[in-house]
Amino acid sequence: MATNNRIFYACQAVAICPRGTTTVGANHVVRGAQSVGMTSTFTLDQVFELGQLEIYENVEEVADVEVNIEKVIDGQRLLFDLASDGACKTSLTSAAKTRSDVYVAIFDDGQDNATGVPKQVCMNSGMFISSISYNYSVDGSATESISLVGNDRFWNAVSNVVADPSVSFPDDLANSLFDGADEAPSGVVRRANLNLTGSSSVIPAEVISNAGDDAVGNGGAYHIQSVSVSADFGNESIQELGRFGPFTRYATFPIEVTCEFEVSATKGDLVNVSGNAQNLQNRQIVLQDDAGTIINLGSKNKLTSVGYTGGDTGGGNATMTFSYSNFNSLLVDGGSYSS
Repeated sequence: MATNNRIFYACQAVAICPRGTTTVGANHVVRGAQSVGMTSTFTLDQVFELGQLEIYENVEEVADVEVNIEKVIDGQRLLFDLASDGACKTSLTSAAKTRSDVYVAIFDDGQDNATGVPKQVCMNSGMFISSISYNYSVDGSATESISLVGNDRFWNAVSNVVADPSVSFPDDLANSLFDGADEAPSGVVRRANLNLTGSSSVIPAEVISNAGDDAVGNGGAYHIQSVSVSADFGNESIQELGRFGPFTRYATFPIEVTCEFEVSATKGDLVNVSGNAQNLQNRQIVLQDDAGTIINLGSKNKLTSVGYTGGDTGGGNATMTFSYSNFNSLLVDGGSYSS
């Protein structure tokens, strides 16, 4: 078997499976993936002693592994859906607790598709969701990004690993994953595909206040340039005596969920601020796109900041940024794979 001269996008594939999966199916493969990155961090604890300058022992603590994946939103299964085994649709608590196995397979760089027997396979076992984000912009494609964290990563074989006997590679990873015929079921989501006036979409009043007179019936002409949603799960480990690795990892509730709208200014932000009374109201935020993605941030979002910038002598246009946050409210639905 010839050695690869390089690794590029056509010879890599990523799959996210429920923990302990023994068969990687087509519904586990990340479709529309744009990038994948993996990091291993080894923690060392230095112990010195009186009477000696040289280190007494450089003690190794539990290593941390992280995987970062980005995909376009295209009607295929979302990363959040894959990593939470569907729990993201109904419960943030359940999604935060769900563990998954993440595989990165490297195939022959002389083939057009990631198919056949992989040259290398990396298994990231028992991974927890660390953060999730969604980005819609007037430039480029809508994207979803996820970070997953854990403590176990194995390349190609795990016969010498005894720390976690449940770890095993699936028996069919050598099967063809791509045949060169992949297409986005809904088309890749672009700026025109964020359905701001759909039956499920709800945009905060402060953002809508900048709309032109033709807002209604004209795609919701709110002059929004970008929307981003993000949540950091802040995973922590629980250790116990008699065990090297953590007993478990957990999300640090409450989880702050943020949403930011950048808007091209036509009227100013129109947000009044009083130092003598409360200024804010709860706002519902729901985003829907034409790929069937629905991002529901609930009804208790409050404005955290408003920024008004630009429009200077350099010739740029004035823009406004409306930032909102809630706690523990994020449900994401949409995206499915059909063979």
